[in-house]
Amino acid sequence: MLIQENLHLTRTATDGEGGQQFLYKVNQYGISAISRPQEEISSIHWDVDVIKFHETEAVEFDVCHSTELAEKSLIFHNDSSLNEFLEKAFSYFKELGILESMVQKEKEA
Repeated sequence: MLIQENLHLTRTATDGEGGQQFLYKVNQYGISAISRPQEEISSIHWDVDVIKFHETEAVEFDVCHSTELAEKSLIFHNDSSLNEFLEKAFSYFKELGILESMVQKEKEA
């Protein structure tokens, strides 16, 4: 079972390929984790992307491969390895949020 901390939304994957999508959010960044239906149980895995949310009321985001966390889509073959990655990602996003707010304050000064 995936951790619930920072879980923003759980829904059916919206790309038409089926599966369950978990969206996690910390500040403007987050993680999209999708588990798609598989014929064989040994093939079950999580497709994971780092995302950046838009500043809208609706849940809108873009895949973000420009962070040090992940430069491409990732695959995790079990919940425990994904949970470990999520915990590291949450810390990274918190630090990134602090750095971005410092840069914004400098621009405004």
